[in-house]
Amino acid sequence: MLYRRANEGDLIELLRLEDECFGMERFSAELVRAFIVRSDAFTVVAEDESIGRLVGSASCLISENAGEGRIASIAVIESHRKIGIGSGLMDECERIFASYRLRKYLLEVETTNFPAILLYTHRGYNVMGLIKDYYGTGRDAYFMERRLCRNRRRVIPQ
Repeated sequence: MLYRRANEGDLIELLRLEDECFGMERFSAELVRAFIVRSDAFTVVAEDESIGRLVGSASCLISENAGEGRIASIAVIESHRKIGIGSGLMDECERIFASYRLRKYLLEVETTNFPAILLYTHRGYNVMGLIKDYYGTGRDAYFMERRLCRNRRRVIPQ
């Protein structure tokens, strides 16, 4: 599996991923492109070189002033789930966050998405709160955070 930053040439494949993974809740083409071209955002992709296709992506925002990185979306096509691609995408996101010396990493996850919650908690993310109806009526989200020491890049015990 090849993990790399997305570029504008990946846009069609990223839109396919959005459609396959999120259907009607997918990001718009404009938003997917914005994550690629904006200086305060990035997307990393997982490319299965054996089939020559993107099989996963993660889109993130960076706030250097606040010292925060936010994982806005992680998508892995169904045929490639449960083999570590989500974890690989997070590794890449966190590596880029670390290059900015950010103090904390943030994300939201649907309260019923148990595999994702398990992945995030094993990586040091803690549930900080509940956001009612975040994904629509009756679909709540956990707000999760991973804090790091500013200079040493280690997880701070809570």
